[in-house]
Amino acid sequence: MNRREFVRLAAAAPLTAAAPKQHEAPRMSANDSDTPATKPFVVMPETARTYDIGHGEARILVGAEQTSGAWWLASLMSEPGRKTSLHVHYIADEQFYVLEGTLSVWIEDRWQELPAGSVAAVPRGVHHALGNRSSKNVRFLASGNPAGFERYFADIEEIARRLPYASPEFLAELRKIYRKYESELLGPPPEG
Repeated sequence: MNRREFVRLAAAAPLTAAAPKQHEAPRMSANDSDTPATKPFVVMPETARTYDIGHGEARILVGAEQTSGAWWLASLMSEPGRKTSLHVHYIADEQFYVLEGTLSVWIEDRWQELPAGSVAAVPRGVHHALGNRSSKNVRFLASGNPAGFERYFADIEEIARRLPYASPEFLAELRKIYRKYESELLGPPPEG
């Protein structure tokens, strides 16, 4: 699968995702609409929002404002050794496409190594973590549906400016941020 195919599939993901059941929380959206964008749009590299997320970078290519809250897309870079905490999203699905390097993904109770060209889909409610367990930077695309979680990257940048990445203080603040996005930090990255 090439990049163009991934972007096409990422855009279609919210259209094919199951609707939330009545007991699920309402979907996050920019304007309380769950309809995909009705107008074409183009995002130029210089207009992408870029965030320092602590030993990595997030470039938000598409957000709720372009898709009426249906989905988001980001280009991410993680330096060697960077891992996310084990976490879960209760109302959002995520997809990842590796551009270069090897992305480690914790799903199904084990680390899986994803080389360039690999895709991973993590449905809502699945415990997962991401990491770079290699000696080189990893670059990947991440998307999610519905939109909303892309705002998390601005929040993490604010924490990373004040506190050392993955310090106990950093994780305590991160736990609070996850709640804003109907997500939960479950613990440190799994061993391995």
